[in-house]
Amino acid sequence: SAFHAALLEPELFGQNFIVAPKFDRRTKEGKAAAEAWEAENAGKTTLVDDQMTAIEQMVVSVRSHQGAAKLLANGMAEMSGFWTDPDTGIECKCRPDWLAVMEDNPGRIAAIVDVKTCRDASADGFSRAIATFGYDVQAAFYQDGLKALTGGRSIPFYFIAVETEPPFAVAAYKASDEMIEVGRAKYRAALQLLKWCRENESWPGYQPGGEIETINLPRWAANFDLGE
Repeated sequence: SAFHAALLEPELFGQNFIVAPKFDRRTKEGKAAAEAWEAENAGKTTLVDDQMTAIEQMVVSVRSHQGAAKLLANGMAEMSGFWTDPDTGIECKCRPDWLAVMEDNPGRIAAIVDVKTCRDASADGFSRAIATFGYDVQAAFYQDGLKALTGGRSIPFYFIAVETEPPFAVAAYKASDEMIEVGRAKYRAALQLLKWCRENESWPGYQPGGEIETINLPRWAANFDLGE
């Protein structure tokens, strides 16, 4: 959250995040100073020096990446969109990190941009993160939401991946048509399931019928010789 604010809403970053000075709470003076500082900065999220340094360096890395900087050059941060899904009647919401707009036409959205922190921003590494965390579902859902809100325009979806360890490598990726189709199938199925659950007032979990199953270790944990 702090990194997103520093990158996309720097004017709000200082209002919501702050580095805490060091106080010697073992002394009466130090304890009083700490309490006064906490009262003065109530409501702000406290960071330590190392966190602030990392955030600043991550922002520099993004701004130094030509493609990422171009995507973030003109636009709007954290804008919420609301629509009703026509097939299920379910009310939907999206909140893209960034909506890039055309430089010569600020009223026209050019791209949906989502900033992700990760351990591995390489194409192979980040594609695994997309699959693991369902970013394909987000990409399709946001793209279809903006399509509903902009009169049928299909707006491309981009990821800016930023590693959280030095040297804070950055990569920018456009979601492929195949990824969008897979994500769309997943979220459409999820909306249909949600509709069914609401209509039937039934919210099945892993064992809808209340059955008792036998469970084993995962294959990787059971891969050893049991002996004779």
